[in-house]
Amino acid sequence: MKITRAGIGVLVASLICFVVGRIFGTLEAHLLAAIGLATVLIAAAYTAATKLDIHIQRQATPTRLRTGVPARVDLVLTNRHRWATPVMRADDQLSGRPGASVHLAKIRHGEASRIAYRLPTARRGELLIGPLDLTIGDPLGLVRSTTRAANQMRLVVRPELLDLGVLQATAGHDPTADQQPIKALASSGDEFFALRAYVLGDELRRVHWKASARTGELVVRQEERPRTGRVTVVLDRRADAYDGRGFDRACSVAISALYAGWRGDDALRFLTTSPSSVSELRSRQELDSVDEQLALLTTASDASLIRTVDELARVGRGGTVVLITGVPGPELIAATERARRVFGVVLPVVCQPNEHDPTGLAPGYLVHDGTIDFVAAWRAALAPSGVGSSNLTGVS
Repeated sequence: MKITRAGIGVLVASLICFVVGRIFGTLEAHLLAAIGLATVLIAAAYTAATKLDIHIQRQATPTRLRTGVPARVDLVLTNRHRWATPVMRADDQLSGRPGASVHLAKIRHGEASRIAYRLPTARRGELLIGPLDLTIGDPLGLVRSTTRAANQMRLVVRPELLDLGVLQATAGHDPTADQQPIKALASSGDEFFALRAYVLGDELRRVHWKASARTGELVVRQEERPRTGRVTVVLDRRADAYDGRGFDRACSVAISALYAGWRGDDALRFLTTSPSSVSELRSRQELDSVDEQLALLTTASDASLIRTVDELARVGRGGTVVLITGVPGPELIAATERARRVFGVVLPVVCQPNEHDPTGLAPGYLVHDGTIDFVAAWRAALAPSGVGSSNLTGVS
């Protein structure tokens, strides 16, 4: 419980009246001092006696936040006390800073008050919503009391997801890709996976007769087929290659390329520098985990793009590689040339514009600096006429 500025003013005025009454011996001044003090005491007793029993529901919409996608938080406050609530103020913090501050009218028993406010989604990263504090006071505003009504809620704003279409390993062959089962089920393949109901057109040799006898309906074997190619996405984390916005764009390209590769039904691999970590993505849950990881990923001062590409060449060869970096320089050129020797198709993406030489990129480099239509450039690079069989592909 705290005394407000108005309450402090009343106490100061009461003290002045008391001093004046003592000096001049006036009864009226003493009465004013007593009235002021009594008013503050009554306000404090009123505030202390006011109890709240409110059920809080807090929900973010959409549940999965994306950079650049409008989002909001909905608060529903339901009064479960038998008496109506006083006029109060709701304060919901946002990552340690003042967020929403709303004054609420009285809420009768069993009724609910709804609040909605926008969330900042211009940048990826972590958002801490709350804690939610409810502040009540006396009608004169002399004393207030704050109650912690809800704890923090952690939200993650994921990188912007660009619609890059379908990305497949259009050139080269990764000898380890055959070891990865395809995500989608097929009606023919090498390994038994599951049973499904027979549909017109299925081959009779695929009918599982024992299971059909048990169920009384024809069922066929549904199997997995091997993948024959691999899509690899490499994200450069060198701190000197980006500013904050540039690295946000790089993370956006990384997750967008991973989703595009996921749609292509090839084996999928993701690498980052410092430390060089290789993630084989075999399920949607693993892809979702990388999505959240990219939302919180930061740059590193000890990253080496060349070392990562060399390690990638030792892990596997062939297929399509998307090489995402910042400011183009000798290290990017060297890493790209190394990748071209062992992989089928290499798509280098530059996410930080070169201020010193904005036109210095060699042909085949895609640029995503926020000023051009990157999606259109990406699709043009992957068009049948723009994809080379064994060379660097893309647009300058």
